[in-house]
Amino acid sequence: MQLPTLEIGAGEQVLLTGGSGTGKSTLLHLIAGLIDPAEGRVEIAGQSVHALAGAKRDLFRGQHVGMIFQTFHLLEGFTARENVLAALMFSSIPPREHDQRAADLLARLGVQRIDAAAGELSVGQQQRVAVARAVACGPALVLADEPTASLDPENAARAMDVIQSACRDQNAALLCTSHDPSMVARFPRSLALESIATFAGESNPQEAR
Repeated sequence: MQLPTLEIGAGEQVLLTGGSGTGKSTLLHLIAGLIDPAEGRVEIAGQSVHALAGAKRDLFRGQHVGMIFQTFHLLEGFTARENVLAALMFSSIPPREHDQRAADLLARLGVQRIDAAAGELSVGQQQRVAVARAVACGPALVLADEPTASLDPENAARAMDVIQSACRDQNAALLCTSHDPSMVARFPRSLALESIATFAGESNPQEAR
């Protein structure tokens, strides 16, 4: 798969659609610098992600990229507050402000039991913790990989309300992947991966807006 170009503006919210196995998750991992591209470059907040290596890339990711997954990947045995505090360790926010920032952010997102173990919370509350962790450092970009795939329609709508409003509050750009066609109406810009990427044996497609 080759992607000629994809630009997302500051604070912009973009939906990336495509069927299972088309490479949506791989693209997000490339953008986050979790894997390296064979060619080309990824820039976030003016920084070429893959020009950084090792701890420098990890630190940049922690400060500038938030990630939300279908499975929340919360730290087992940690409280809701501690999960957000773990993300704040990568931030440039003074450590003395971390505890209050975590508590305030969780409260704004509707997490009532911030000192309960994450595993003791409902699925909906766990997702809110995951969103709080993703935006805690004030990222330039939030990557959400099929964040509602395991939820029923009602809870999926609530989860997306939380994700989108949290990104707006932080002025973070949001790139969200989904194969659910009902998600398109939520986003001012929607792209089908098949229309912006070139796959082996295919001609160059045109970007869909």
